[in-house]
Amino acid sequence: MTSLADKFASRLANLTPFGKRNDDPLANLKAASRWVENLPIGDAFKCQEAILNALKRFNENSTQYTKDRLAIFMLLDEKSRDLQDTLVRQYLRNPRMSRPAESQLWHAVYGLYWEVARGYHAFVLHLARTTGKVQHEDAIPLITLRAIRTFGQLLKWRAIRYLPAGDKLWLRLHNLYHIAETEGFHRQTLWTYAEDTAGCSCETAYLHILMLSLAHSGTLYPRQLDQTDRWLCNWHDMLKMDRRLDVNTDNFVVDLSADHGPRRVRKPDTDKPLRFWATADLLLKLQELYTALQSGTPPAQLGLTETARTAESLELLEHLQRQWASLATREQRRAPRKSVKRLVDVTHGLSAIINQIKAADTPASVSPYGTGLNYNEADDVQVYGFITDRTRERVSQMTLPVTQHSPDVERWVMNDESEYGYGAIVESRDKDWLRVGALIGVKPHDARDWQLGIVRRLSRLNDDTSSVGIETLAEKPTLAMLYDTATSGYTVNGFDNSSASLPHPSLWLDGDQKTLIIDPIHFALGKVFQIQGTSERKFIALGNPIERSEGWTRVVVEPVNS
Repeated sequence: MTSLADKFASRLANLTPFGKRNDDPLANLKAASRWVENLPIGDAFKCQEAILNALKRFNENSTQYTKDRLAIFMLLDEKSRDLQDTLVRQYLRNPRMSRPAESQLWHAVYGLYWEVARGYHAFVLHLARTTGKVQHEDAIPLITLRAIRTFGQLLKWRAIRYLPAGDKLWLRLHNLYHIAETEGFHRQTLWTYAEDTAGCSCETAYLHILMLSLAHSGTLYPRQLDQTDRWLCNWHDMLKMDRRLDVNTDNFVVDLSADHGPRRVRKPDTDKPLRFWATADLLLKLQELYTALQSGTPPAQLGLTETARTAESLELLEHLQRQWASLATREQRRAPRKSVKRLVDVTHGLSAIINQIKAADTPASVSPYGTGLNYNEADDVQVYGFITDRTRERVSQMTLPVTQHSPDVERWVMNDESEYGYGAIVESRDKDWLRVGALIGVKPHDARDWQLGIVRRLSRLNDDTSSVGIETLAEKPTLAMLYDTATSGYTVNGFDNSSASLPHPSLWLDGDQKTLIIDPIHFALGKVFQIQGTSERKFIALGNPIERSEGWTRVVVEPVNS
């Protein structure tokens, strides 16, 4: 019979100097390498989750900052990158996934970045405090660069969800850059990871993050934000940080002691640790790219990634030129805003907007005498052959028709308005649809006519509320039915029984340029439809898209001879 002392001695024999069991993947570098290589392939999510849990356990037990432990941590980081990229692509390619799926994927991606940033941050702080006392201090530049880049990903992924920075992310990032600057390696070019195609320094990585923050401001779609992130990798050489302000060139500033990102230079406080930079060279590059795209050069040929499209790239370049312009030349607000407290009905999505416009155009079921029959009037006519005085008296007392509140309509309080839109702070916990680019219908709660709006800016203030900026379209939307002029080719007894013969509801906008808002599934350039609901033409062809987002696209309408 084995004694208790023997069992305890056996357990001690299985422990490593770090207090881990021999079968623990974090026991040593060899064990970690073997564990990573034996992870089951084919399920990126589960593999990423396994590494995430290992990193989390590593950080929770990080009481020793040895060379071996740093090597284990760097190995786990490097081996997780392909898995992380797979989940990132899955997230960005599926903007209409369900809220639970989106949340699970976002937390997986963000969680891994958080543990990587947390681990490198701890090592950098430790090594910076013990410079000259440890053998592996030569690793400081590389792990500082990795930490800076990973903190940038944390800020980017919070921006993808329109969340504020929080967790003192900006202060921690500023501190990392300050360490690099103090130690004198902030401009040392390194290959952050083996698969990188170009070198990078702590300064260029830091400026990259600052420029991405300036580009976003709650106005970009997740894919646009990711596209800008990729483009910036090619523009590092055009940005350089300065300690002193050059009033003739520098137009942006960041305060290393403040828990916020960059600002335009206005009245800098020279007593604070400020860093300045100019964007003039980069703005010239953006204009060159814009001109080349307009002349027909493919985006990929200009280094704008293989998946970039010309129309979307032009739109994004215009946006970046505005966001990165100097204070003197930046585009001013089109119209002044004024504070209001206005109750507004809101509905979202093309289908719901169409239904509300259709309901508003339908005659009321209860109307004043002389403009139609309600149920009681019709009953009188059927029974008596005429409308009784009692029914007339009841009708005369009715003012406005009683309408039932639609579940598709929400009631918001607008906090400010201008000629071109509204600003509001709304409850957003259960509003999965509330994203930049969402198409909405808006109208004062006591009005009848709906107006179209587009969510242009979104910032989640906390778990329950968001600040929303809405641009309203000047044109009044009119319901129009589109009939496909092409047949499916499948007929029964000479009749086309496919869904191709069914009309497609759309919204006609009669401005200086005739446009339609339709479901993207029905769009094809040059496609001809017969149109009903407008008086001007019977046949139209779909022209170039002006704008598109989830569930809708706005296209130019071109006349077609019948």
